[in-house]
Amino acid sequence: MATIEKQLLSVLTHHLRSPFNGIIGFSDLLANHFEKLEDGDKRNYIQIVNQLSKKALLRSENLSWWLKVYSDNITPIKQKVNLAELINDELNYFKNELQHQQFDLMLALNNADMVNADKVMLQSVIRNLLLNIIEYSPAEKKVIISLSKPNEVAMQLIMQNFCIEIPSEQTINFVNNTSTADINAMPNQPGLWTVRTLCALMEIPISLSIISNQLEVKLSIKY
Repeated sequence: MATIEKQLLSVLTHHLRSPFNGIIGFSDLLANHFEKLEDGDKRNYIQIVNQLSKKALLRSENLSWWLKVYSDNITPIKQKVNLAELINDELNYFKNELQHQQFDLMLALNNADMVNADKVMLQSVIRNLLLNIIEYSPAEKKVIISLSKPNEVAMQLIMQNFCIEIPSEQTINFVNNTSTADINAMPNQPGLWTVRTLCALMEIPISLSIISNQLEVKLSIKY
């Protein structure tokens, strides 16, 4: 196994373990002190366990993608996908987390057509991008998610958010690359590795622009 693969595996497994510490801690608290806790505290702890469980599930899926990629056991199965519907489903999946952060969420999803992609992979891409926003953007900041039709070939999905974990100014273009990720371009963010890798497998050009802590992700998905 190459060094870059080992490094990425280490980051993926570390990120997978961390939510379980919280799940075990808060579930133990509920199990052992349930009768003594105030109702508001109970709801809060249950919500935390729910949020951490979603993180753990997504990170286990990311590890599963890593195993499939590096065992050469993955082939996209493309089909027609309603992109706006898929995004709305994922926004609903993270509804509680988005409300908790009180983001100024600006959506422009009306210009949607069916796109040609692997639905499971595309769902994982969108879910990882949304979790990245939830984890790394300060509360009450503006988040923009929009769809546009720049041409007759592809639909463009743009996500913009304030990202405190990527302070540098750079643009990373992943267009028609191989599926081997540059982990140094995405320090401690294996979710972005999954996004970049699955987009490469589906031949979806992706651009990540980081300017003054603003992260903009553009995907061009063919009809």
